[in-house]
This record gives sequence, C-alpha cells and structure tokens, in this order.
Amino acid sequence: MNTNKVKEIIKLSTSWCGPCRAFGSTFHRVSEMEEYKDIEFKEIDIEKDEDGEVLAEKYQVRSVPTTVLVGEDGEPIYKVMGNIPEKDFITIINESLKDR
Repeated sequence: MNTNKVKEIIKLSTSWCGPCRAFGSTFHRVSEMEEYKDIEFKEIDIEKDEDGEVLAEKYQVRSVPTTVLVGEDGEPIYKVMGNIPEKDFITIINESLKDR
C-alpha cells in the first residue's frame, strides 16, 4: 500500500449494469460533500468513454462497478468492486486520507 493520500476517485462502470447505476447515486452524493472538495471524482464508462478500455486494463477491472482510489503519485491506493454502501465508501475514503 502507498503512503500517499488519495487525490482522485474513479468509478469504472457500464451503462447496462444495475449495480453501477445504483452505486452512481452514492458516488455522486459523496462527491458533492464539502470534506472531499479537494478530491477529483470521475465516472468512466469502460465501453463508451475514450479512455475506458485503457483504464479498465490498467486497474484490472474484472467486474463492474469497480472504484479505484488513486494517490498523489498516480498509483492506486485502494480498489473495491461492487455497489458499496455509502457509509463504507466514506470510511474507505477517510482511511485513505489519514497520515501514514
């Protein structure tokens, strides 16, 4: 695990995926929270977006949705698959922001 803090959170999904759509509302709500204003939140459709296929390969996406927390050095800090409950998503983010 890296010692740097999260600077970007990427949700990799597809338009036809039910869990992706369900997690989309959680992802959006959390992205709007004031305490995360310094983190860039990105939603990438791995089938339609220009960089989708490249990012899916880079982060070894095996199922969608996959959410990747990327550190200041550009390397992944944490990767989780599935529709994450909001409180768990917030806990993951907060853990990644702690000084290590």
